[in-house]
Amino acid sequence: MDRRDVHPHHLLRAVLGDRLVREILGDLDVDADEVLVTLDQHWLAAADTIDVEEIEAVGIDLPTVLAAINPPFDEPPDWGGRQLTVATRDLLMRALAVRGPTQAVRVGSSHLLLSLMSSRDPLVSATLRAHSLHGRAARGVVERWSRRAP
Repeated sequence: MDRRDVHPHHLLRAVLGDRLVREILGDLDVDADEVLVTLDQHWLAAADTIDVEEIEAVGIDLPTVLAAINPPFDEPPDWGGRQLTVATRDLLMRALAVRGPTQAVRVGSSHLLLSLMSSRDPLVSATLRAHSLHGRAARGVVERWSRRAP
């Protein structure tokens, strides 16, 4: 495992900072900050060793994710020198599929959130399960908010 890999939990961490995702979660009576704390707890419990370099490599920001998944003028995605894991590629493909029913032109943070809710990644699924977040319950809320998003 390379520290520059982008894992599903990186995507979850990125979307939890987004205003729209925070509002969606609020409609589901879930606090995004509490989800982040749970993610950190699961991540730390799963880590064999933690060092400063690894902690600094934990994140990828949402603008980078959205720019990469919605590249301008059919250019190749730019992940800033990072590599996607197979699980992350799968989540992004599901986010593209989720975008369809909302009639959105671009993949947004809400599409990523819904895709993450069906993730099989142990960190992501355990985190979301701890807050009773799953796609079936959230789909209507996500679709309603996606229509409002610019």
